Amino acid sequence: MKWFKSRHINFTEEELLAKAKSEEEKEYASALFTRYLEQVYGVCMKYYKDPERSKDAVMGIYERYLKKVKYHDVKNFKSWLYVMSKNYCLEKLRKAKRDREKLDQAILMQSDDIFHPYDGNEQEEMLIKLENCIEKLKENQNKCIKLFYLQKKTYLEITEELELGWSSVRSLIQNGKRNLKNCIEAQ
Repeated sequence: MKWFKSRHINFTEEELLAKAKSEEEKEYASALFTRYLEQVYGVCMKYYKDPERSKDAVMGIYERYLKKVKYHDVKNFKSWLYVMSKNYCLEKLRKAKRDREKLDQAILMQSDDIFHPYDGNEQEEMLIKLENCIEKLKENQNKCIKLFYLQKKTYLEITEELELGWSSVRSLIQNGKRNLKNCIEAQ
């Protein structure tokens, strides 16, 4: 990276930005980014508080920067790069949080203790009612309920077997569970 600094030291930020927008190669865009590398790393450390994760984020920001720098009308490069870096970090943190919540929901939904409507030593009468109500469910709800509760398959296994999306399977099981409860209460 030293050759960027020494070779392009005489260029102003505006000159490097203009050349970065017009060039096919990444030489000037990389030289400009390198001037603010420590700032970008600092932003990443502020959000991630982990050096390795921050280094990875800097590389991701660099890739995004290369795509955006040619098309954005940048007036104040330092501020623009700071905001882009901050948004990148926040976006990745939010995505990780959503993924974690989705995984937590999937684990929770598959928990026998919380979501299985009738568990344990139920009376024979309740089991008969349950069997009758399962048969009254719509076809896809019926299949999902049987696969999930009776065959103890995961959402992922059900999605593969029935060739349905994960959220469709989740919805069918939740609606089927609610319909079972209503059916049993009505009997």
